[in-house]
Amino acid sequence: MEIKLKKIYHRNQNRIGIFFSKEDYNDSVRQKLYKIDAKFSASKKCWYCDYNKSCYHFLKSNFDNIKIETSQEHSKSNKVAENKSREILPIAQNMRERQQDFPKDNQLSAHKQSKDSVDPRLKLEVLPDVGKYWVLKMNYVAPIVKQLKKVKGVYWNKTHQAWMVFRHPKVKANVEAILGQSVLPKRYFDKDEQILGDFTINIQIYEDDVRYMKVFVPDNTQVIETLKRLSYQRYSKAKGCYLMPATPEMMKALKLHFSGDSVKFENELPESYLKKSNFINTKSRKLSSTKQNLLATVPGHAKVFITEMMDTLMAMNYSPSTLRTYTSNFITFLRHYEYRNPEDISRKEVIAYLARLTERGLTSSSGHMVLNSLKFYFKNVREWEDTAWEIPRPKKEKRLPATLSIQDCQRVFEAANNPKHKLIMLLAYGAGLRVSEVVNLRWSDIDFDSHKINVKSAKGKKDRVVMLPYSILSYFEKYRSLYDTKNYVFEGQIIGEPYAIGSAQTMMRHAVKRANINKHATMHSLRHSFATHLLESGTDIRFIQKFLGHSKIETTTIYTHVSKVSVENIQSPLDQMTNQNKTSADKKN
Repeated sequence: MEIKLKKIYHRNQNRIGIFFSKEDYNDSVRQKLYKIDAKFSASKKCWYCDYNKSCYHFLKSNFDNIKIETSQEHSKSNKVAENKSREILPIAQNMRERQQDFPKDNQLSAHKQSKDSVDPRLKLEVLPDVGKYWVLKMNYVAPIVKQLKKVKGVYWNKTHQAWMVFRHPKVKANVEAILGQSVLPKRYFDKDEQILGDFTINIQIYEDDVRYMKVFVPDNTQVIETLKRLSYQRYSKAKGCYLMPATPEMMKALKLHFSGDSVKFENELPESYLKKSNFINTKSRKLSSTKQNLLATVPGHAKVFITEMMDTLMAMNYSPSTLRTYTSNFITFLRHYEYRNPEDISRKEVIAYLARLTERGLTSSSGHMVLNSLKFYFKNVREWEDTAWEIPRPKKEKRLPATLSIQDCQRVFEAANNPKHKLIMLLAYGAGLRVSEVVNLRWSDIDFDSHKINVKSAKGKKDRVVMLPYSILSYFEKYRSLYDTKNYVFEGQIIGEPYAIGSAQTMMRHAVKRANINKHATMHSLRHSFATHLLESGTDIRFIQKFLGHSKIETTTIYTHVSKVSVENIQSPLDQMTNQNKTSADKKN
């Protein structure tokens, strides 16, 4: 096994880049890399660790064939690796195999047609159609990519590293105007067209959880995109298939989505496998998905420790997010000690682990989360005595919340062109809601007559009632005329599923950028601004505490430190001295 080491700059620090072939990667190599806290970088396409002597000597002592690579050699190898990675992309490989089945006018490239019109840096290649999309494979050229992103009907397929262009005359005209030449064939999409072709969907039982069934589909972008429209589906990397609730309704919906195509269903399920009782609600689905994803990251002998941890968390009715956070921290802790039995890990080793995290720059809030995760395991699973947990906690940094002025908030709202995005931000600010509370809001939670919002199962599993601003009603009317959602107010790409928190955060980030606000403002900043502006308007802090759902008044009083009124009404001693001197000088004159 040959390993190449290279000095790289990653995440604002110098690192040791560790390069080796994919064939040499195994559990033994992974365990060695974990000992120096090495991580994999998708952008650098290598493993990396801290740039210090201890990591370097560890690599030299644990790997025999090590080569120190220069910058020039590394750039050459990167180009070779990039070319290889392009060759094995799923969609590109499938398209090349199918080239012979398509007419020649669908196999055009910028190099063959004209080097003068199309930017030669693109190395443009038009692949055979996939369903209702033309497929463009090209290199990244910033000005052209920026324009393509603005064209409605064009999107970047990250999985297959290709541009998908909707087969429509207007889209064709816009794209070709950007590229500078007519390169797309005149094969426009017809609604009656059979776009998916002949393929087979295989359905099998799921041994780990009989409430699910395994659905295997071909590696075809259009098939996968169609399947993603179904509610309650999720992809399992470990099984290489989609998992769906084993219910008759789900099977009916699956066949309905592919009814217009020549699809063959291979149903290997027993007769009594599909049951209505197998329907999985949102909470159960999130817990099940989180549990399976976490177990897939640990070796076999350590799964018993992780299972005990998760079973205890679920028995105590902790939320899926807490389950994921606590268990992930515990897995990282076990990985540091090579997945030893936690009962053999001493208190001194726990302290040494926390000290190392702080040394690596871990914030105090993250340190508290790690300590709480470990304390939960040893106290609730292993039933250690409380006296054994006299472990020092990291000192907290006292940071003030990031807030926006009323003028800044208004600029952010005006920068949102999408009615859904604007209403999400207006609710977060107007009612002081967390982003998770906004996206999980249901129509049944809003009382339009009494102008109240019932926030259910919020942080800490607490319900509360907040105001529904009168000024937001007109936005709700406009929104309901555009979006026909049934359960959740804001639905995501999958019908019946709530809008993703990550999408809401991205939407807010783009709005702040368009508003030219040079502050680090997130969706939670709108909640902070809600509390601060209420305090400045004279609202009693105890009412603000109830609106925000804080258990302790001390949590709410932090907004007094950022309140504009509290700062502006207090005069600096230097200003007082200057004013006194100015007054004395005026009297003398």
